[in-house]
Amino acid sequence: MTARDMRSEAGVSLGDLYGVFRRRKWWFLIPAILGVVISGVLALTLPPEYEAVSTVTVEPQVIPHELQAATIEAKTENRYENLKLQLLARDSLSAIITDFKLFEGATSSREDQVEALRKKISLDPLPPAIVDPRKPAELNSFKISFRWKTPKTAAEVCNRLARDFISANLRDRTSLAEATTDFYEQELQKKRAELADVARQVSDYKENYQGELPEQLSMNRERLERDRIDLATTESKAEAARDQVRMLTQQINEFRSGAANDSTDPSVRRAALEIELNRLLSNGKTDKYPDVVRTRAEIAALDQMIKDKAEQPQSGAPSSREEIAMRDKLRDYEVETSVLSGETERLKADIAEYEQRIENTPRRAAELDHLEAQYKNTADAIKTLQAKQVDAELGRTMETTSRGERFRVVESAELPTAPISPNRPVWFIAGTLIGMMLGLAGLVVREMSDRSFHSVVDLQNSLGLPVLAAVPVLGAGPPAPRRRLFGASRV
Repeated sequence: MTARDMRSEAGVSLGDLYGVFRRRKWWFLIPAILGVVISGVLALTLPPEYEAVSTVTVEPQVIPHELQAATIEAKTENRYENLKLQLLARDSLSAIITDFKLFEGATSSREDQVEALRKKISLDPLPPAIVDPRKPAELNSFKISFRWKTPKTAAEVCNRLARDFISANLRDRTSLAEATTDFYEQELQKKRAELADVARQVSDYKENYQGELPEQLSMNRERLERDRIDLATTESKAEAARDQVRMLTQQINEFRSGAANDSTDPSVRRAALEIELNRLLSNGKTDKYPDVVRTRAEIAALDQMIKDKAEQPQSGAPSSREEIAMRDKLRDYEVETSVLSGETERLKADIAEYEQRIENTPRRAAELDHLEAQYKNTADAIKTLQAKQVDAELGRTMETTSRGERFRVVESAELPTAPISPNRPVWFIAGTLIGMMLGLAGLVVREMSDRSFHSVVDLQNSLGLPVLAAVPVLGAGPPAPRRRLFGASRV
């Protein structure tokens, strides 16, 4: 009894574990054997896969940067993703599939073939040999690897990928250089058109505001001063001519007034007849009286004479040579007065115009300076663009002639001597271990799910009662283990 308690307290012993293994050995051995067999078959039957590796390095441009700056300032690490996309593009991989007949006889679609080929290609940057912590890491080399089932195809395709990668970089840099050149050419065309437009604006402005331009300011001031002097002189002459007209007019009027008092003047005679007629009528003479009739007839004749004299030009004609001379002088002075008056008005208009021109000159100067500044800035921009265009042309020449930064294969892919996969020992060991683990797990699960008692101790521990007697297992051979395999009770 004491011995049974000691075994109970000791827990699971090696004998118990051996008993469990003896009862459940096929639950462990069958998965383990299957794992060994399957892993061995897979390790022996899986097709080998070879990996070819090519190394591409980045070489700086041949011409020193001090002599010719690079047109493309983009770093290689910034263009790495774009180059990788170009290398793994569908068209590029499809051409490789066609050229090397990689999936000959396959029934899958071209898209699936391209995707399968893409998974077998690896493009990775290599770390620099020397790392300077003071500078950012630079990308200066790449590793291109390709896996395939035959070593020759793996090496050939890998070298093809390296060449395509170099060609993609060259196309990329050439395209960027040409795009830069085209950009400067387009900008030059725009600036030349802008310069022509500004030049036309300057020309139109000078034509529209002729006389108000800054370079004409001194000339306008000189003309204004001269016109002011001429205006004063002309006004003085015009005033003198008007004085002469007034004086001659007064003299002619005085001369004609003195001549009008003469008895031969019809007006004087008519006035005398009017007095005589009034006297006759006041004396009681009738209209038929001979003196009254005669006087009236003479007055009517004088009226007609005065009327005719007033209507005819000769009525104001001078009556003497002295009056003719005065009238000629008067006419000359009147003509001179008219001419001088017109000249005065013209000079006043010229003075007003020149004053307006001088007043507008500062504004015209500011506007013209703005246009000329635009012209100068545009011309300077054209010179700058032309210089940059020359650099861009040189940069494009460097790229097309492979004088700029370029990729070069430093290690071509060679025929791999050993497959990289599958690793047959690893496959065999891993399959064996997996089979053993599955068998062990099955053994544990089966033992834990068995509710039968396999020893007196198990029964005594379960019931808590002492066991008085136990019947040993009768018989020998396979039946007993087989019964235990299916959970037969031994108690």
